[in-house]
Amino acid sequence: MIMDNTLQKIINNEIPTLVEFINSNCEPCAMIEPTLQQVKNSIGQRLNIFIVNVQDVPSIVEEYNINSVPMLVLFRDDEIIWKTANVLSKQEIIEKVLNSI
Repeated sequence: MIMDNTLQKIINNEIPTLVEFINSNCEPCAMIEPTLQQVKNSIGQRLNIFIVNVQDVPSIVEEYNINSVPMLVLFRDDEIIWKTANVLSKQEIIEKVLNSI
């Protein structure tokens, strides 16, 4: 898990960064984590992937308009490229990332 100031450093990067925003009581959040590991194994050299617990850094909720969890957000150079609150398959995530970078 990462904290607010660390997130700023990570997303302000030319390498795209996929962040899963979760909370610890979210069952669908836990279901996505193995899928993200598969994405990392497939295209990890072209993408950073991190998990942020919104309970640990509540300021992030408002700053990035995280209105539900799990929420996947793709950042590049401190800009949001896309975000979704849908649970996606490995292939759907890879396609969205590759089409966005």
